[in-house]
Amino acid sequence: MIPPCARHPTLSLAIVILFLLLSLPASASVRVSGIEFAPAVAIGETEIPLRGGGLFRYAVVFRVYAGVLYAPADVAGTDILEADVPKRLELHYLLDISADDFRKSGTTLIEKQQGPEVLTALAERLERFNAAYQDIQEGDRYALEYHPDHGTRLLLNGEELVRVPGLDFAQAYFGIWLDPREPLSSSFRNDLLA
Repeated sequence: MIPPCARHPTLSLAIVILFLLLSLPASASVRVSGIEFAPAVAIGETEIPLRGGGLFRYAVVFRVYAGVLYAPADVAGTDILEADVPKRLELHYLLDISADDFRKSGTTLIEKQQGPEVLTALAERLERFNAAYQDIQEGDRYALEYHPDHGTRLLLNGEELVRVPGLDFAQAYFGIWLDPREPLSSSFRNDLLA
């Protein structure tokens, strides 16, 4: 007896295609608010998984960016900010923002979160980091990436703009989003650490 699919070549082809689609990895990418992100990134020689992600809104109405946090799976969410481990915050912008706005908002938030001694220790590195910001357009991506051996890098669409040494710098800058007391947004922080 001839199987039904053998009598219908179109049906056979459809079954083969369906089988191939079902055998693909379940998550070639991760979608956050309709934006695709990789399920893991390489930081130095280490593959780091995505921990969480969400949408940041300004004044509830304006969708500013979709973002994700990559951090080692064996580090508790509450420990990621302080841990001397590779981590990356990737932000996909949903509107245009000027370099000057990045400088002002970053400086304001760090000054709000850090004490005078920390600000003095970071001053020169913050100035160098802030000078690297560029105007961005909708669809651009900034990534803040830390590796214990290389320091903190700022990348725009995958291109390194600046690199700054020190775990203290990484803790202060990642603290803009991950600070447990006064993050930019508590709900966005919780989404990143999920």
